[in-house]
This record gives sequence, C-alpha cells and structure tokens, in this order.
Amino acid sequence: MRLPFISSRKATEAVCLIVEVSRRAIAEKDQLLDQERADRKKAEFALAQERKKQRAVASWRYTDDRRLGRAVRALAAERAQAEAYRREIRQLTDRLFDACGYQGEPLLPAARTALGIEDAKEES
Repeated sequence: MRLPFISSRKATEAVCLIVEVSRRAIAEKDQLLDQERADRKKAEFALAQERKKQRAVASWRYTDDRRLGRAVRALAAERAQAEAYRREIRQLTDRLFDACGYQGEPLLPAARTALGIEDAKEES
C-alpha cells in the first residue's frame, strides 16, 4: 500500500495552519477568561458593598430595637405607676369620706368626676 505524497511545503503550511488555529483558540479562551475574571471581580465588589450595607442596617436595627425596648419598658412602668396613683387616690378619698361620716353609697364614677376627685380623661 502506498501512502499519499505530502510535500514539505504542504506539511509546513498544515503545521502553520494548526499553530494559527491553536493560537486563536488560546487567545479566545484567554479573552473569555479575562472577561470572566472582570465579571467576577465586579460581582465580588457588588457583593462586598451589599454586605456592608446589610451590616450597617443590622447594626442600626439592633440599636433601634434596643431603644424601642427601653421606650416600651419605660412606658409600661409609667402606666403601672399611674395606675398605682389612681388606686391610691381612690382609696384615700374613700377613707376621707369614711372619716367624715359619709353614710351614703360608694360614689359612682360620675359623682367622683362632678366633685373633682377624678378627671373625666382618667375614666376613659
């Protein structure tokens, strides 16, 4: 069996063609790789910025939650103290009426408001 004749010029051209195709493929792959690296770098930068924003928001939220918690506790304490004052005032007025010899029925809220013992706002 005879092998086909290949001249050295055709062989050199084929090798040059293969080298050129290989170079182009490598250049394209390098270009794609560089593009992917640039895209990844942009994405990492955007992610870092987003994480930074989330940390800032979380720290503000934590601070606001603490402040809100203190305000709620202070409000609850004020309400409890106001209720205690109302009970004490009611007991003291009942004792005063007992000491003065008041023989009638216990005063209704409307009568207490009319006498000025309790404000109308406190009843509502």
